[in-house]
Amino acid sequence: MAKGKKESLIMTSGEAVGTLAAQSIGEPSTQMMLRAFHSAGISSVITTRGLPRVIELIDARKRPRNPGMIIRIEKKISKDYEKVREIWRKLEDVKLSALMSGYDENLRSGVMTVHLDPERLSSYEITGRTIAAKLGKREDITTEQDEKDIVVKIKKKEGVKSTRTVFVNVLNSSIIGIPGINKAVVQQDEDGTFYITTSGSNIGEAMKIDGIEKEDIYSNDPFEVLKNYGVEAARNTIANELISTIKEEGLTVSYRHIGLVADAMTLTGEIKSAGRHGIAGEKASVLARAAYEETVKHFINAGVFGETDRLSGVAENILIGKQIGVGTGRIRLGVRKEDIKKLK
Repeated sequence: MAKGKKESLIMTSGEAVGTLAAQSIGEPSTQMMLRAFHSAGISSVITTRGLPRVIELIDARKRPRNPGMIIRIEKKISKDYEKVREIWRKLEDVKLSALMSGYDENLRSGVMTVHLDPERLSSYEITGRTIAAKLGKREDITTEQDEKDIVVKIKKKEGVKSTRTVFVNVLNSSIIGIPGINKAVVQQDEDGTFYITTSGSNIGEAMKIDGIEKEDIYSNDPFEVLKNYGVEAARNTIANELISTIKEEGLTVSYRHIGLVADAMTLTGEIKSAGRHGIAGEKASVLARAAYEETVKHFINAGVFGETDRLSGVAENILIGKQIGVGTGRIRLGVRKEDIKKLK
């Protein structure tokens, strides 16, 4: 009789699930090509793929190379392109340098004239007055605006170098959008609903925008998800990202193995890497820690602090040639006294 879906997920007591998971992920990883390409469904937003992405997730790097979000819109306006476009305008971080055709600066007098680009202004539906008002909030400069240009003057000149620094900061000032969202693209599902994909992730600020489905923002950055949605959501993000990355390479790994790794990484309520700075480096056994990396350091620290190794895990028992508590090694046989007498 064929096993059902639930029964097929059950493991035999004593099965080395950790070793199986490591092997099941490690073997396909060696086949992955070191390349990055456009992710399906995220047009114009390049993401890290393949083995570099797997390493990024397993190492729990706090700053992914290419973070991104998929933002869903509230149902009542999700099919209205103009309203979705209004939300899009509030998302993409647009700097002053992206709205100008050029600039002239006088470092001695501390004056910079920014020449605005009418086409770029119209594409983002923004005016020179809005830009001047935004820059006017800075305390170190004053602004004047005419039809096409914005004149920036430094209030307190302290030398050529500091003047140049202020000018660079002004050119890199955010005029509209959310910091960290470098690019946003409006896309459409098969059912006609619109959604927005972004290059860059900032869930907390995106939640503040009206019209966005606040409980349905997907980010590929587990730390962003942990901060805003909690550890369970972060665990699911790690698992989903690993599965999708492996699938895109044409490989298959059972979700059980991926889920186990994600569970181990988030067991304490935080995201920890699988390496020496995380799970492997925090094992209770001195021998198990020393067997992974930095052998001498672990032995010296254990000697200095008088640590004791109870030999309760797998790695340390293999090292000393003792039977491990996995599989048949979990079984302990006992013989009753009366039976011993009979044998004699």
